[in-house]
Amino acid sequence: MNLFTIKWFVKFFTSLKKFNPQLKKAQEMKRTLPWQEYKPFVDEQLRNWLNPLVDMAGVEFVVKGKEKIPLDQPVIYTPNHAGAFDIPAIVLTTPAPPMFMAKKELRKLPMINEWMDVVDCIFVDRNNKNTAHSSLQDAIDKVKTGRSLVIFPEGTRSKDGKLGEFRGGAMKVAMETGAVIVPVLIEGSRERLEATSSVTPGKVYVTFLDPVETKGLTKEDFFAMPPKIREMIQAERGRQMM
Repeated sequence: MNLFTIKWFVKFFTSLKKFNPQLKKAQEMKRTLPWQEYKPFVDEQLRNWLNPLVDMAGVEFVVKGKEKIPLDQPVIYTPNHAGAFDIPAIVLTTPAPPMFMAKKELRKLPMINEWMDVVDCIFVDRNNKNTAHSSLQDAIDKVKTGRSLVIFPEGTRSKDGKLGEFRGGAMKVAMETGAVIVPVLIEGSRERLEATSSVTPGKVYVTFLDPVETKGLTKEDFFAMPPKIREMIQAERGRQMM
């Protein structure tokens, strides 16, 4: 980890502290208002926090296919996951920042966990089937109210950038809600940090693929969906490498 990276992480955490008044206001709004009323404020603060950090890192998001995202219904985004910059890539390039499914270990991170709560992250204990089922039900209930959601189908970040096996959590939410699935290919995020353990300026390519309608599909269709979504993302990766 080089000096620039250390300075970036210092900025990351000090800026969180700077936004503490906005956090307190967001927490109070969430406690007293429906999500439609507090979300615009939370979205604005989230972008105000992330944009300077992305700029300082020298990261540029190059977006393709954004026009394919439905604007009049909830969306389940299913991106591949290879780096920490995948999170701001989704937050800053989608029409409105969606909720995220996140591993429960992130609840231990000071300050970050409070912001994750106000943006309605749904925490999952992947080692406990009962609580994992409860988390999926929470996601289903929220999507039914009109919220969009991000689920990384691989379940964790790829250590080598290759696509891992896609799990069926996103498909379960889609099956129960009828929400459209938008696969997302993110390329270059691993090279911005994880590949060298240092923040490295450069481009991150975010490609939104064709939406996959889920209304009217059978259970067998949904069981076949994870490898189908994975193949869509893999095929788009292949096209971009040509």
